[in-house]
Amino acid sequence: QALTLARPYARAAYAIAREAGAAAQWSDALGFAARVAADPRVHALLGHPHLGREDAIALLSPEGASQSFADFLGLLADNRRLPLLAEIAGLYEE
Repeated sequence: QALTLARPYARAAYAIAREAGAAAQWSDALGFAARVAADPRVHALLGHPHLGREDAIALLSPEGASQSFADFLGLLADNRRLPLLAEIAGLYEE
């Protein structure tokens, strides 16, 4: 089920990155966000209803990430899909 939910987000991420000519940067940023999200302490926070959108973006964005990547993380936060970051990053690389 996680892969099914993650697939449209991975496709969207790839489309945004490709359009911007930033596929490698997005790959790195998604990998970073997925590694951070995999930390058990962070993973517990991601499902917390009081974790704000901006806090989630700050927590998961690598330094120097593009605004479009921050907006993508914000979309995931708004839709409560941040726990799918590992699956999204994996599908992005396919």
